[in-house]
Amino acid sequence: MNILKRAKALILSLIICSTAVAAQNMPMPQIAPADSVSDSELEQFVIIAQELQGIRMELDSMVVAKLEEEGMSTARFQEIMQSKQNPQADELTLTTKEEETVANMQTFLQQASMKAQQQQMESIQNSELTAQRFQSIAQAMQSDRELAMRMQTVAKEMESN
Repeated sequence: MNILKRAKALILSLIICSTAVAAQNMPMPQIAPADSVSDSELEQFVIIAQELQGIRMELDSMVVAKLEEEGMSTARFQEIMQSKQNPQADELTLTTKEEETVANMQTFLQQASMKAQQQQMESIQNSELTAQRFQSIAQAMQSDRELAMRMQTVAKEMESN
């Protein structure tokens, strides 16, 4: 069951990462059919995805630490950000300190996200897969259950070794 949770988290992070890759102004690749993805490509994909997940977890930890440093809970920050993104939501009343914290966090998040995206791209570029091939496999993984199952099997085998 733990492996299924990890695989689901891995797939979720892939969706996030494929968005980061797409943001690099690359042409959209053709989606790879499951049978065109070799086991060695899947192994590379899993390795990269785990690295990307580690980068994402590091970013999350940095954000939590920065919020703690600023004296704001993650729940309150999320509430404020959701309110700002939803024009239909009731207007939240913020203290001066909260306004300063949100401004500081937005700058911090922008810089940290750019750094994380750069690390993610470097991780992909340092692998045996091209960024375009990685993105193609990630997109195929979202719509091809057989490929997702193969990836889970490869991840499980790699974890047990």
